Amino acid sequence: MTVAFNLLMQILMETFGLPKQNLHPDATFAELEMDSLSLTELSVLIEERTGLSVPPFPVKITLTEAADLIDDAADAYLDRMAAAEQEQQRVEAARARA
Repeated sequence: MTVAFNLLMQILMETFGLPKQNLHPDATFAELEMDSLSLTELSVLIEERTGLSVPPFPVKITLTEAADLIDDAADAYLDRMAAAEQEQQRVEAARARA
């Protein structure tokens, strides 16, 4: 299991009271009887715990697909941070040459 999948399982068990045996990789949010309001709350909780902004998940995706979206958000965040760092280094190098 990925870190994102484990985080998702933890939130679903702790906050939504879902039993661990129902949280298998192929379970969909619809099967877990989660509606759009609970999925919005889930997105907010993920952002609070990780700093990652993820839109509310569609009810028909699996937990694995949701974890993949969290991983994608983490990758995008890291890419933005790396680009910002490279830009900062470029600016500092230009200032040093001036």
